[in-house]
Amino acid sequence: MRTNPGSTVKIDVDVMPDSTTYFSKMYVCFKGVKDGWIAACRRGLVKAVKERVPAAEHRQCARNIYANFKKRFKGEQYRKLFWAAAASTTQPKFEAEMNYIKTIDPLAYEHLMERDPKSWCRAFFEVDRACDAYENDISESFNSVVDLARKRPLLTMLEEIRIYAMERMYRMLLEGQSWGNLKICPSIRLKISKLKKQQRFWGVIISGVQKYEVRIGNDGYAVDLNNNTCGCRSWQVSGIPCVHAVATISYLNRNAEDYVAPWFHTTMFLTCYNHTINPLNGSSMLPEAPYMKPLPPQKRRLRGRPTLKRKKDQSEMESKGKRRHIISKACSVNRCTICRERGHNRSTCPTRPADVASTSRPKNKKPKKCKKEKGKVEPVQADPVDPVQVPHVEPIDDPAPHVEPVQVDDPHPNVDVPAQPVATRKRIRKYSERTTKIGLRRKVLKKEGSTGHNPMVLE
Repeated sequence: MRTNPGSTVKIDVDVMPDSTTYFSKMYVCFKGVKDGWIAACRRGLVKAVKERVPAAEHRQCARNIYANFKKRFKGEQYRKLFWAAAASTTQPKFEAEMNYIKTIDPLAYEHLMERDPKSWCRAFFEVDRACDAYENDISESFNSVVDLARKRPLLTMLEEIRIYAMERMYRMLLEGQSWGNLKICPSIRLKISKLKKQQRFWGVIISGVQKYEVRIGNDGYAVDLNNNTCGCRSWQVSGIPCVHAVATISYLNRNAEDYVAPWFHTTMFLTCYNHTINPLNGSSMLPEAPYMKPLPPQKRRLRGRPTLKRKKDQSEMESKGKRRHIISKACSVNRCTICRERGHNRSTCPTRPADVASTSRPKNKKPKKCKKEKGKVEPVQADPVDPVQVPHVEPIDDPAPHVEPVQVDDPHPNVDVPAQPVATRKRIRKYSERTTKIGLRRKVLKKEGSTGHNPMVLE
């Protein structure tokens, strides 16, 4: 209040029965923000808000209307028809879009008509307001900026918002001064340049003094340059010449920027941001207040885990590329694969044979394969042999006679006789060797690595 005289600060506290005060809420409005708002708005707004609020125009955010609408009526067709109806600037065009919705689903038509179209459709907005916004983008953009500050403690949050507002007002002032001799804001100039490219398809017919008729095919609109009006009502609602007005102005070789509402001029932009917020000293430089300090608000722990982010709508996730393909089973019907009846599956089917129920296996399910451990060979089990009845033989007490070995003379003593191979047990190959042999055998069969006349010989 000392550095920014004229600012408004209000603090509300809760008084307990023992006269203890707890902080409840706070309102702060700086003098620079207040002067900038009043300087750029229409005169008499303060009295109009106080005296004629019931008669003032109130609008709803069309995005919120559509968010509730698409919960019951989903689809790309409904989305296009809704936004076409909301953006229409004439009642006949609005009724045509709504009748198309009615032919698709009468319940969708009734749902939208119950939401008061006068508050979210441009066809019913009052003229000479120089604002055709049917979405709440201003508050949404501000909330996105202060999103991180809202997680801070109270004083820290207020300081971050104050610093942001102080920097933004001066930054916007410098940006407006950098525009030089531009008559209107750059964003409005960009819209006018796009309309100049579209106006070449429209034909202009003179009707009287500053009155013209603009036509394309069967569509025609009356344009009055004296009163800055057009039959499509877009010029009156937005304050920016529509494509029909731009076609007429170009037909007369005039500048379309001269017909833009004064609220979009550079001078008005500089007037709005010409007021600044004065800097403040730190908390250590503040004097002691003679009043009793209120206690922080009492903590109220809610059920469940505390939420830091709001629940985003499906459309917001799709716009950011995070689209989840989930198939709902709400309207699906499950039937038995044996009798094709509802209420049970194949495992509890009454017409299923008992022997099949115990031995059958579900479809598309392969039997499990036993995994072989590497380096191990499973023993081969021999076929079972039927036992043979062997007759009982009495043992012989007389032992066998002893036979002396007879030495035979070698007829060829000087000839080397090759040694006879000793019968040994066949070596079992390792797992790696067997896989290598199998791979080589396949190559031989496919004639890979060999000419085919002399294939590799494998054991």
